[in-house]
Amino acid sequence: MNDYKPNVCFIAPGLLPVPASQGGAIETLITNLIDENEEYGLLNLTVATIYDEHSLFLSKKYRRTNFITIAKNSFLIRFLYRIKHFLVKRINNNYVPMYNYYYSSCLRALTRKPNHYYDAVIFEGGPNSAPERYFRIFKNRLWYHLHYVPEVDFKSENYSTVLSVSDFAGNAWRTHCLNNDDTQIVTVHNGIDSAAFDKSICFEEKESLRASLGLSSKDFVTLFCGRIIPVKGVLELLKAIDHIPDKHIKLLIIGSPNFALNSHTEYMDSVEQYVNRLSDRVIFTGYVPNDHLWRYASLADIQVVPSLWEDAAPTVCLEAMAMGLPLLVTQSGGIQEYVTPECAITIPKDDSIVANLASAIEALAHDPERLRSMSINAKLRSREFTKQKFYERFVATVNSLINR
Repeated sequence: MNDYKPNVCFIAPGLLPVPASQGGAIETLITNLIDENEEYGLLNLTVATIYDEHSLFLSKKYRRTNFITIAKNSFLIRFLYRIKHFLVKRINNNYVPMYNYYYSSCLRALTRKPNHYYDAVIFEGGPNSAPERYFRIFKNRLWYHLHYVPEVDFKSENYSTVLSVSDFAGNAWRTHCLNNDDTQIVTVHNGIDSAAFDKSICFEEKESLRASLGLSSKDFVTLFCGRIIPVKGVLELLKAIDHIPDKHIKLLIIGSPNFALNSHTEYMDSVEQYVNRLSDRVIFTGYVPNDHLWRYASLADIQVVPSLWEDAAPTVCLEAMAMGLPLLVTQSGGIQEYVTPECAITIPKDDSIVANLASAIEALAHDPERLRSMSINAKLRSREFTKQKFYERFVATVNSLINR
């Protein structure tokens, strides 16, 4: 029996800390893996992350993960770092600077460790070419975890393996990467802490919370959870609600629009116009901490993910399924690898998106039997994307790749 435990190092993006005390999609995925590894211990893990006092406190509970924390640097230090590399480049044309100060600091910290051998050093997002100085040390053990869908041509250097969150994203890498002949591209589908979303509140509490938001028991509540930016499709969803004559069909948006604080772009002005036009048919919850999202989502009858771009693997779909919410999604990126027709209606993201959204929402509002069936199937489907399943897929992939 092979008892060898692979040594794996994650290089977090460096914007938010791990453990994910401040949220962040990538940071939460890494946290899910180290949580499961704490229980099953099939890997020796190291995480390089930006320093955060609360995350440092949380990290103390992990016995099977080593954390390397990188202090946040001032503007002056980052500026001097850029000047230094600019001057060296002027002297030596062959010099290739590090991507930024954070990655340079990570490398220094990693190589100071007495035993810094890793079977895989995985860049979680970040540069799509591994820094040359990393390659000199770790050679073909540099991996890239792809969390987005490439849309323009590019070149990638020094990664031996790309882990993709969906087949769609991986195929986009193959299409747009101009020199990927020797790169292994493997899909490892994401997983979430489904227990954090598979919760319910009692009828009385639900009615009380609905009433506090101006919702009655007769209202059919459509949920949107995401940033108010063009690619998320919130304007199209607002237009769809406006197309529906039934005033009991309402839109609940997690978060706050902050119209007064946001710069007045044409897009934000259009969103604000429709919000005002729809009046009490659009409700903003205001800021909701991530661990309270389920409470507000439990008020909804369906959740809509009207992405207008190619979404690699939105975790919002996994969270909705874990809560048993029927989904209405667009034909976008890797979404269809996670949802099924039994728990989600899929529409094209074309010129008819507003009419199709309105039609689908209205149809579901008047089909309680279908809603019940979709809810049951959503929870069943969500079992494939728990953090335990994610960990199992990740470990199996690591073992298969390093044992080739």
